[in-house]
Amino acid sequence: MRWTLRKCDTLLGTILAAVAGLCFAQLPAFIQQYLQRLGGHVDEALLSLTQILDGESTRALDAPTLEVLTVSLQQRVTALEAGEQAISGASASVRPFVFLREFDMDIAAATLRVFEPALPLSFAGLIYALAGIVAGWLLYELFKAPVGMLARRRNRPRPISERIEPR
Repeated sequence: MRWTLRKCDTLLGTILAAVAGLCFAQLPAFIQQYLQRLGGHVDEALLSLTQILDGESTRALDAPTLEVLTVSLQQRVTALEAGEQAISGASASVRPFVFLREFDMDIAAATLRVFEPALPLSFAGLIYALAGIVAGWLLYELFKAPVGMLARRRNRPRPISERIEPR
């Protein structure tokens, strides 16, 4: 029975590590698809700003409204460009952290809706996969530890003083 439990434990740990490795390996592909979508947002915001500054599409707006719209759009363009440059300029080892710091929730959600998993064959994809495997095994061991402690406590022999019934 113990042999079977040990094998099941090993199998569960390996499965969790493999799943975590596959998920982590998708991170470079997700970031790349996010950057493509972010670039589209930057281009569209710049186009809108150019049209506003040219005045062709905003003739009907009064000056205060036009100023608020222009400032708001300029801030959006600046924020999007800064995020794009920060993520694309980061090295592979810090890119996930820069991505988490700079990402836009709406763009990330839209990216996730159309995300297509990829088979990462780059060195970064391999590193992320290995990090995911290690994280998966660690996570499994952390969740398994309390259960093991409870099982050992239940199977531990009681002291002799507790086993002897008083008369």
